[in-house]
Amino acid sequence: MKKVSFRYLSQEDVISIGLDNKTIIGVVETAIVSHGNKQIEMPPKPGIHPRPSSFIHAMPVWVKDQDICGIKWVSGYPENYKHDLPHIAGLQIMNDAETGMPTCVMDCRWITAVRTAAVSAITAKYCACKNPKILTILGAGVQGRFNAIMLKEVVPSLEKIYVFDKFEEAMLSYINDISKLIEVKAEKVPSIEHLEKAVRLSDIVLTAGIETPIIHFDWLKEGVLGMGLEAGRAWYGDVITGVDKIITDDIGQTTYWYENIKGAFHAKPQIYGELGEIVTGQKKGREFESEKILAINIGMAVEDIVLGQKVFEEAEKKGIGTILPLMEQSRLI
Repeated sequence: MKKVSFRYLSQEDVISIGLDNKTIIGVVETAIVSHGNKQIEMPPKPGIHPRPSSFIHAMPVWVKDQDICGIKWVSGYPENYKHDLPHIAGLQIMNDAETGMPTCVMDCRWITAVRTAAVSAITAKYCACKNPKILTILGAGVQGRFNAIMLKEVVPSLEKIYVFDKFEEAMLSYINDISKLIEVKAEKVPSIEHLEKAVRLSDIVLTAGIETPIIHFDWLKEGVLGMGLEAGRAWYGDVITGVDKIITDDIGQTTYWYENIKGAFHAKPQIYGELGEIVTGQKKGREFESEKILAINIGMAVEDIVLGQKVFEEAEKKGIGTILPLMEQSRLI
């Protein structure tokens, strides 16, 4: 029997590969196209919840038209800041579709962050109003940063970001960091009372990691694109029932969350269509400028694994990472 080994990529290895934002968005869009064309085998992600508000999810997929397969095992622990640990962490395993052998084990924190933001950017590409200028972001953490960066990549007209977070220092850090990364003016929202005013001015409203409802329907201006990265938790039921369209990345997965995850939605979402259907032209995204659209993208394994394959291929080319043995012989006893 041949010896079997795999490549291990730490978080720092993955980052050092240096994929640019345009490439990331392009790769993730191919994943969404595969999904839109029903070229995937991807069961709704099962999970366990060892602590309140926490999760550890298994996310397997086979992307048929690209013949890529693998699984992500990812945790989300909002209280981890108390332990000086990140909110999101986990591992991703890439497999050879021909033999099933693992080819690469990599940290998935960076991949999770950038693919989530890339999906938001792709959503805005098809569903935002013309030349949006003002963005409000609720949540000044990793996703708040990456989403702003990726949105600016596809929506260069963005001029101003209002940022709201329960931690004052997080908002100040965000404003300092984001102004060095993209050309926008960033301004903190000092209180809940001021948040309504910011949302009413915004062409795009994005919520990241908000655990309780905060956005009301009558705050939303005509032509707004709302994006909830926490399965709709931040949006009151009147938003979910009041907008012109709700889109999602995967209807089966979103339905599963509505039916099984307590507090994920505050009203039953009537899904207009999947992002993949819009990207592939099977359905229209924004059809008129005054349309109010809410995107609830839960996050799909196909995005992680297709991007992970790109990371693996670049690591192979550049010799990044560590080769580890998996098995030396066929004999087990």
